Amino acid sequence: MRWSSASRGSARHASACVPAASVRLQGKTAVITGASTGIGRASALRFAQEGARLVLADVQDAEGEALAQAIARSGGTACFVRADVSRRADNERMIDACVERYGRLDILFCNAGINLPKPLVDSSDDDIDGLLAVNVRGPLYAARHAIPIMLEQPEGGVLLFTASKTGLVAQTDSPVYCASKGAVVLLAKALALDYATRGIRVNALCPGIIDTPMLRRFADAMPDPAAAWTEYRVAQPMGRLGTPEECAAAALWLVSPEAGFVTGVALPVDGGFTAM
Repeated sequence: MRWSSASRGSARHASACVPAASVRLQGKTAVITGASTGIGRASALRFAQEGARLVLADVQDAEGEALAQAIARSGGTACFVRADVSRRADNERMIDACVERYGRLDILFCNAGINLPKPLVDSSDDDIDGLLAVNVRGPLYAARHAIPIMLEQPEGGVLLFTASKTGLVAQTDSPVYCASKGAVVLLAKALALDYATRGIRVNALCPGIIDTPMLRRFADAMPDPAAAWTEYRVAQPMGRLGTPEECAAAALWLVSPEAGFVTGVALPVDGGFTAM
């Protein structure tokens, strides 16, 4: 299978974590939310490269459709489903689309999320409700619908949630976001225990500061974007930001058979940030 350079990412650190395809997910199916950009997009490209058939779910229609077409042109299999993960029906519809199209659901990667960089006293009811609807209710709705399907499959399945380093260590001026990501970490751990003997593994991916379109938009909104970018970089023990491709490599391992004895883990991909 040949892949264009765009599917490998352009960051200079990404090439080390995108080896030639080894089809670790051959025959597997996966639903990825928040698939159109950033970590979701990089993971979709990597999962497809490794043989998975994909349902790409997002609210960004044009980007999602373009990604599905790019994967198909490169020899992979993917379709796009518009889904707002804050809505129960949309979560159920994207999962049902995977089963209807591919006959099974092996991997559910709940990656969609939003940020709320505000102190609690400045956060409105709508701010709080909107963030919790996407970051917490979304994974709950999706997992609740996916688990019975996976239990009916002899091979079970894998759930992976994108949490954050802020689900492990707090940061200033983002209490609602921290609370939401802490909830995702414990959701993964609790479900891992509930289904450890029933063929379903559950883990959380905890990215640090990653060079994504969302982070760039956030930096651009700062009074001094260049200074904000420098601050992000120097705060990292490794002296740089992570890449979506590096997060995708970690996600791939967590959902692959190579991690068959790994469940209930919150894996930091943060350049050592949570070690400080």
